[in-house]
Amino acid sequence: MVPVLASENLAEIRSRKVIRIGFALVMLIIAFIVLFGIGRMSKVHETLSEIVAHEQVAIEMLFRMQQAARDRSVLLYSIASTKDPFERDEQVLQHGRFGGQFAEARIKLNTLQLDETERALLARLGEYTNNTQKLQGEVLEQLSNDRFQQAQDILNRQAVPSQSKILATINELLDYEISKSHSTELVIQKQQVQTRIFMVAGGVVAAIFAGLIATFINRRMGKLISGLETSAHQLQDANHSLESLRLAMDHHGIVSITDVHGNITFVNDKFCQISQYAREDLIGKNHRLINSGIHPSSFFEEMWNTIAAGKIWQGEICNRNRSGAPYWVSSTIVPFLDDAGLPCQYIAVRTDITAIKEAEQVLMRGKYELEALVHERTADLEEREEVLQSITTAAQDAVIMIDSNGNVTHWNPAAEKMFGYSLVEIIGRNLLDLVVPSKYHDALRAGYPKFVQTGTGPLIGAITEVDARKRDGSEFPVEISIAAIRVKQSWHAVAIARDITVRKLAAEHLKQLASTDALTGAFNRRRFNEVMQIELARAKRYGTPITLIIFDIDHFKRINDTHGHSAGDQVLLKLALLVSGNIRDTDIFARWGGEEFVILASNCETQCPHSLAEKIRKLIEFYPFEEVGQVTCSFGVTEYCSGDDQESIVKRADSNLYRAKEAGRNRVCFDETNSPQ
Repeated sequence: MVPVLASENLAEIRSRKVIRIGFALVMLIIAFIVLFGIGRMSKVHETLSEIVAHEQVAIEMLFRMQQAARDRSVLLYSIASTKDPFERDEQVLQHGRFGGQFAEARIKLNTLQLDETERALLARLGEYTNNTQKLQGEVLEQLSNDRFQQAQDILNRQAVPSQSKILATINELLDYEISKSHSTELVIQKQQVQTRIFMVAGGVVAAIFAGLIATFINRRMGKLISGLETSAHQLQDANHSLESLRLAMDHHGIVSITDVHGNITFVNDKFCQISQYAREDLIGKNHRLINSGIHPSSFFEEMWNTIAAGKIWQGEICNRNRSGAPYWVSSTIVPFLDDAGLPCQYIAVRTDITAIKEAEQVLMRGKYELEALVHERTADLEEREEVLQSITTAAQDAVIMIDSNGNVTHWNPAAEKMFGYSLVEIIGRNLLDLVVPSKYHDALRAGYPKFVQTGTGPLIGAITEVDARKRDGSEFPVEISIAAIRVKQSWHAVAIARDITVRKLAAEHLKQLASTDALTGAFNRRRFNEVMQIELARAKRYGTPITLIIFDIDHFKRINDTHGHSAGDQVLLKLALLVSGNIRDTDIFARWGGEEFVILASNCETQCPHSLAEKIRKLIEFYPFEEVGQVTCSFGVTEYCSGDDQESIVKRADSNLYRAKEAGRNRVCFDETNSPQ
């Protein structure tokens, strides 16, 4: 019997060893495939970033140079044929501005990382440009002397051919940029093919190993069934452990959910424990059930006004449990909004700070009360000091005390953990030099003498959010409340500090989610409406020009039906990135809904609205959307008129968009009375 058991144990050990080795090999193969794929995809991403960063800017500058060169030629003909000297002077100034635009684009093109061919073509373009500028200068000089025939001869025989060379060189540069983009695209495709082949081969090898392991495990299943009963007991024990862990996590925070009227829809165990109410006694009841009556009605009005406006409210609230005893909680109430931007429910996360409040009450007692307690109940005071020491030791927030010189006299364990200084390291040292960032030093040094004399200051008795500095030099946000205590005829300060880093990050994340579109990263409609109201108010008061552009993707339903919604989402994402990268930092870009987008541009000069819309239309039309091919958009453009509100200006832009659709799509329609000629 013993040899049989020994043989079975040996076989079991070998089986486990084979399984471990096999799984290790499979995991190594999979890990290698994943790492290789990530590396190759990163390289493809870098190549694509290089194409977008270089080619897009280069092509845009070449288009600008081409447009400026053509405008200068046309304007020069107009100057040569104008007899009115005042009109000619104005056109000469416009000619100079076109020249400045051309030079600015060429300078920006020179700052890019160009190869030898691009540099050579750019140098040739510079030669032609200098020659053309000289010839155009001669034309202008002849015109200034009223020699119209000589100016026409120089213009037709020399300046125009020289200008044609400039345009030919720009076209050559554009052709070269496009061919270089195609070459890079071939390299990327080759890399993608290699990556797919390697990953497929690795997957086949991993599948073979997995199949062999599965076969081996299947042969061993008969012997493993006998151990299921033991495993069941172990699983039951594990479930008990997990339940205990869940209970421990549930005790960490006090959580409740209410509807928009304050009626409770959910509470966790910690809430029931601290309030002494059963869950069935709370669900469906209004949150006023635990109101302590300590806070004035204005306190709750301010809280409800804040969360009803869709904003996060934070503060400290005193509630009353079922037995009538008060308890304090630090609360963060987060409103969740529906599609209309209105709150649909409120989630409150609380922390029990009753012990801290009791400590604050003890620390805030005045001089006369403390002196009376010293004379009347010395023993009781010693007991209270022990209680206070226990509270500050057990408190999760840092409790710090400094004397009239700013030196630390009390430093609890929570402060050690929060700031990184041990009690031995910091006692007797100046707090300002250790944990206060330098940006506060001047203000604190200026106000500290007043505090030493009177025990008053702007931070005394208030809850303030400031930055603090750890031992390693890093800064983090804290919520701090400071009280002044008279000790031996001098004022000391007691501060309770709470690390609010997690709360700040959560609030910032919720704020971002509330103002941006989840797919494209652009502003959402709600945020756009807020900004538009501000801009309209500024326009009404100061007469600031405002341009509203509404555009949507032509035949977007066909894209989704033909290529799938995933491809449609990629089109929306890439289009949003393309547009946001080609507007001014001051312009507001948002997803209006579905495949429709809006741009709000302020301080646009004459012709700017139409030029901006036309520029974006061309960028989208010629952008290579790999998933679906060519994509076009229709644009409706309007400008702010006196007396406009948000509804009227949006309605006018939407009407222009409808006209663009009716006129055949892929075009810009402006207000009919202000259409550019």
